[in-house]
Amino acid sequence: MIRSGIASAHVIRSMRLLMEAYAGSELPEWEGFARSLRSLRVDPGDVLFAAGEQHPFVYYVESGLLKAQMLNSRGRPIIAFFSEEGDVLASMPALAPEGVRLVARRHLHPRIEVLQAAVDGVSIHTLIAIQPSLVHRFDYRVVDQLAARHVAWGRACNSLSMMYAITLQADVAALRNSPEQRYRNLLESRPDLVDRVSKRDLASFLNVTDVALSRIAKRVLADASDDEDE
Repeated sequence: MIRSGIASAHVIRSMRLLMEAYAGSELPEWEGFARSLRSLRVDPGDVLFAAGEQHPFVYYVESGLLKAQMLNSRGRPIIAFFSEEGDVLASMPALAPEGVRLVARRHLHPRIEVLQAAVDGVSIHTLIAIQPSLVHRFDYRVVDQLAARHVAWGRACNSLSMMYAITLQADVAALRNSPEQRYRNLLESRPDLVDRVSKRDLASFLNVTDVALSRIAKRVLADASDDEDE
């Protein structure tokens, strides 16, 4: 069950340091932003927001682990990404500014079908807690209003969007690799994450069956043993 409460003074100070780092300067009218902050404790299986839902909120993960789930072309649920400590996450289509919606409505972009979720202002994935987690949430509509009045808030918005785009591009590039290579890369770059998620969730993230993941893991383990013997 999700338990929501007012953010503590410590959380507000920490979030100010984070947001001002994204802005690269002090942020005016901070008190107005701070009033929108909420701290949420979520249990495994709790859903923070669901696909198709209008959810104009941004989350900072202080502790725990969550997964973003969506349906593939065959209607099968797959995990798009995991969010762990330090991540800032949101449903980006639900936060799309009016400019994005205007471009889509006027058919000024070649991939209008991809932008439809932004036009509708809805999420394209469901965010679910894997482990007990503590997250802090703020209302993006408040930030949007502040950005209209202050350049610093606009920079913070741009930095958040750019950070999301950079990580997304890295994830897309990784998809060009085979599931086995992605598994090997995860073991090398994020071994702690591999240890924290279930085999089923890991298989879903790699878009393979549980049996296929087991075979991949055995091959990787056998290769590691051969390297040690040499």
